[in-house]
Formats: sequence, structure tokens, C-alpha cells
Amino acid sequence: MVIKELVGIYLEKDVLHYCGAIRTVSSWALAISGSSMEPSGVIPGQAPATLRELLQRVSPKPGRRFFLALPRSRFFIRDIQLPPVPMEDALMSVQSMLPVTCHLPLDDIFHDICFCRMPDGKVNALVIYALRREILPVLDIFRETGHEKSLAGLFPISLGIGAWLSHQQYAMPMAFVIPHENSSSELAIYHQAGCVYSMSLQNAWTPDEAAAGMESVLARFNLPADSLYGLEHSDNCLSLPVPPQNRLSWLPSIQQNLGVAALSVALSGKQRIFLNGSLSRVQVFRPWKLFVPAICMLSVLLALWTVNLNNAVGRGKKSVAEMKDEVQQVQQKVRPLEKVRDVLKKTESLSADIDDFIRLRPRLFSCFNEIAKLIPEGTWFSRSNIQGAEMTLQGQSRDALKFVESLRTSPLFEQVKLAGSVSRAPSGVEQFSLTLRLKDVEASL
Repeated sequence: MVIKELVGIYLEKDVLHYCGAIRTVSSWALAISGSSMEPSGVIPGQAPATLRELLQRVSPKPGRRFFLALPRSRFFIRDIQLPPVPMEDALMSVQSMLPVTCHLPLDDIFHDICFCRMPDGKVNALVIYALRREILPVLDIFRETGHEKSLAGLFPISLGIGAWLSHQQYAMPMAFVIPHENSSSELAIYHQAGCVYSMSLQNAWTPDEAAAGMESVLARFNLPADSLYGLEHSDNCLSLPVPPQNRLSWLPSIQQNLGVAALSVALSGKQRIFLNGSLSRVQVFRPWKLFVPAICMLSVLLALWTVNLNNAVGRGKKSVAEMKDEVQQVQQKVRPLEKVRDVLKKTESLSADIDDFIRLRPRLFSCFNEIAKLIPEGTWFSRSNIQGAEMTLQGQSRDALKFVESLRTSPLFEQVKLAGSVSRAPSGVEQFSLTLRLKDVEASL
């Protein structure tokens, strides 16, 4: 399935950041389809109610993918260094060490593994895991709102910020301090390949303990002690400079909307982390290296085919226009003949009616004469109708039943019966309606 829309979400305890992108012909554009909401923004409120509110305002769509980032405090991260081995071997090696690496039972957690190839060829692995009871309520919201199949990533926000920094081509390696909810923060180390280290700076630490921990991490990665960066300037870190090449200028500022960081993971094309209980996977083959040339060739063929099709369509339109002119000329010639045909049809119908009346007229005169002889005194008719051999009479009489019985004695009639009930007026006159059939008369007359 072709993914046509991406939505990045960052969910904190008291606020939700979101940002959407739709694929255009040549690039991505800031937008969210099927919703009247702004393409990016911040929703204040308690989690997970803010997440449910956002998903309910966006209708489910097959071509859309959500990428959800959570604060570092919701995860545990362990880093493992491996020698220069293929990624498949690195995955098998780390998976075999999971029972020792993770301090929680594997049945109680969701986990995934983020791999980065270092400049010296070694493999850096981050084992990212979280308690199932922390993640399942979030997954349930996506399922209940109909977006379960659209969720494609669930990871710490530090991975999203690393993808954004890589997109913007900042100088690497870089040490980055990320503030989170409850006044906690995180120290992340980034290489061009992605995040290679993450340490949660606990609130219980004293300033000296936090400073010592950060100095130890910086020394491990050969970074100067004064090279800490952050989204905003503080006593411990420098403000992040303007991107050398702002390749994501169409997106909002990451300082104002961390949903951009979650969206950057989807735009980067790198390994996606998804803590939902599925097996960890590594991307060992880049399909675009094979598909891009094929797509270019297909585009050329489609362009040639389109030109030929346009020429054929032009010729077809010209032929259709000529045929329309011919049809109009024929219609003008045929129109007088159609009028003559309609007159002939009306004449034929009128002639048939006259013939029927002539055949039936003697019989009708006899019927009405017969009825005139049989009706009792004080009987008269307000309406009569004849359809073929069926006749309907409506009128008034002082004794409707006597009138019906007298008609039944006539040799000209059969099936004489009242139609509906007989009503009696205060004056004693009865209102009636009866039907009868003429003998020896065809029903079609």
C-alpha cells in the first residue's frame, strides 16, 4: 500500500503535540486530510484523553500512518556495543542477551532494538523496552478509535529528535539534553546514523551527581564538556543553532511542536521502532535503490504512452464531432417523418375506438333499455362506467336490494353484485354502487 499521509504525535502527561504531512507529486506538504483541524498544533489536557480527542477528530484512512513518541521517562534503554558484524547477526546476538540486558521479565514488557552502524564499522544497539501495562492503554485507544492498523511507530521522543537533527545535517556526534514532563530530562548522544546512547537524568540526583554523570558520558564519546546542546538555552546546555540546511522548512519549529520530531522518524526512512509486542526487525535492504531506476523508466514509458493517448483522443474527438454533425443533419430530415408517424398512430387508435364503439353500440342500447324497464320507481343513476364487458352503476334508490334482484333476473346480465356497503339517507333514500357483467360481450371491448 502506498503511504500518502503521515501524522507525528508527541504525548506528554499534560499536553499533546501533533503534526501531519501529505505526499504531493514531488514532496511532502503540511496537512491532515479528512479533518477540519489545523495540520499541526498543541492540545492541552491530561493524557490519554488528549490522544483520544485527536484520533476521534481524524477519520480512519488506509493510506495514513501515525508515529507516536512518548517521554524518555516511560522507557528503559540499555546500550550494547558489538563488533563489525552484519545487522542480521547483530539482531540475533542482542536478542539472545535480552533476558540479561532487561531488568524486567520479558513477559511483562514490550521491547524493540535500535541499531546504528558506527563510523568504524562497529554496531551500536539500543534495547528499548517499557512495561506492557504502560503501553497497552495507548494501543487500546488506537484500536477503539479505528486507527489500530495505522499506528506504525511507538518510541521515545529522543529518537525523533535524532532523526530531525540528521535530516537537518547538524555536525555529528552531538550531545543533546531533552527536557521532559515532571521536570526530568534526558541526555542523548547522536551520530549521523541515529541515537547511540540515552541516559535519563533522575530528579533525585543532586546537581553534582547529574554533572558527573554527563561528564562521564561525554568523555566516553570523546565530546567536550561544553558541547551540550538543547532545544532552548539553559545553564547546562547551549541553544541549538539554526540548521545548516533547513530541509524541513515546510514544517513548524521543533522548539514549538515536538510532533515534528515524531514525524521526522517517518520521513527519515531509517529503522522504525514500534513497541507493540511484534518482533524486532532490521532494515538490510533499501528498496528505493532497486525501485527508483525502474520507476524512472516506467515514468518515461508512461509519458510516451500519454502523448500517444492524447493524440488518439484528439483524433477521436474530431471524429465524434463530425459524426455529431451528420447525426444532426439526419435528425432534421427525420423529424417531419416522425410527426407524420405520430399522426398515423393517433388516427389508427381513434379508428380502433370507433370500431369498438360501433360493435358495442347496439348492445349498449339494449342494456340501458333493459335497466330502464327493471329499475323500481324512485331509482336514478348519478354515474355509469363501462370497461369492456364490465359495467359499474352508482345511484340512489328506495330499495337497492330489490333493484339488484331485478337486474339478476335479466338474461342480458350476469354477476350482478353490490360494490361496497349501502348507505341510507335520513330521507330513506339508499346510496349504492353495483357492478355487473354483460353477457356475450368480449372483455377486451
